Amino acid sequence: MEEQEVRTVSAPARSARRLVRARWTVIGSFATAVALIPFFAGVSVLSQVEDPVRPLWLHLLGLALSFPLAWLCLRMLNVRLGRPPSHPDAGFWGSFALLLGFFVCLDIELFSLFTAALWWSVAALVAPRRRVAAVTVVLLALPWVRLAFYADPDPILMAFVWGAAVLWAPAMLLCNLAVLWLWEVANEANDARHAQARLAVTEERLRFARDMHDLIGHSLSGIAVKSELAARLAERDPARAAQEMAAVQQVARDALREVRSAVSGYRDVDLSDELASVRAVLTAAGVSCTVTGGDIDMPAELRTLTAWVVREGATNVLRHSVARRCDIMLRREEHAVVIEVHNDGARGGEGILRRGNGLTGLTERVTALGGAFSASATHGGGFLLRAVLPSPGPAPDRATGKEERRRDVTA
Repeated sequence: MEEQEVRTVSAPARSARRLVRARWTVIGSFATAVALIPFFAGVSVLSQVEDPVRPLWLHLLGLALSFPLAWLCLRMLNVRLGRPPSHPDAGFWGSFALLLGFFVCLDIELFSLFTAALWWSVAALVAPRRRVAAVTVVLLALPWVRLAFYADPDPILMAFVWGAAVLWAPAMLLCNLAVLWLWEVANEANDARHAQARLAVTEERLRFARDMHDLIGHSLSGIAVKSELAARLAERDPARAAQEMAAVQQVARDALREVRSAVSGYRDVDLSDELASVRAVLTAAGVSCTVTGGDIDMPAELRTLTAWVVREGATNVLRHSVARRCDIMLRREEHAVVIEVHNDGARGGEGILRRGNGLTGLTERVTALGGAFSASATHGGGFLLRAVLPSPGPAPDRATGKEERRRDVTA
């Protein structure tokens, strides 16, 4: 018997958890980037200890300023992740003021310019363009203004340090943009998945509404017309009015029969369609699914009940488990069809039986047919749902044997 295996991707609940983990991963990557700010300040302090040029306490103050500066940069990046602050301008101007204080403490040198480039790569993502353009001009001109006040200025060295910082700033901006773009793509994919589910529900409602209108709209119109005619004929021609009312009754019975037939059709579930639906649902559930025996022959009256058993098993996997794998097996035994749905991530064991009426109703339907139904925990933290449905036909292998014996006797 052929096996079909489907590898699944994500579930509504599991997708939400993954989105949260993705958010923290993005925040972690941003935190790693802004952690370079106190790192640069620390390297500057160490270089000052080895070759003192400015007072050590100024460098230590710059190191102290680097931590709130890094925190404000992280808060600005958090704005792009969908959490706007209560005071949107405070982070920008507060961090810029800290950056200027950082310059005062560490002076204009390689590490302070790299810190400014890192701050600019963050500010360019969240601040308005005019504001970013203004601070960009200030940051580009500040090293050259400071150069004019050096006792022994070195324009070549300043140009080298300034150029390195200028090149590093857009590189960091591109890295931050890449992380943000990946985050936005993940958000859009999650929103699209929810929108697709809502659209499917809406389309099903519209289809049901169209079917009901087509089924009973004409009948109700006929009932209204004939009842009005009977009311007008009640005094003039009672016999004709009675005939019209009899016709109204017949139309109403026909409409009721059509509605019952339609509802029965909606309630009936095709086994092949249900297996395909379960695979699609489990594809959204993060579960590796193996289906065995989906093409076995069984009486038509058992196919619908088998489909309901498979659906209930898949529902339990989604609602009451943390399964990574689900095995669905259908097989023929002597005078019986066996359906087993097993998952490896039961949560609550036998307590699942007390949750809702799904298993209870299914048990009643199976036992009413003369079958047996069980749902219990298995070794290793799994859960097995098993139904044995009586089938009048013999098992395939024995049937084959009988056919062969008949051929031998005939020969």
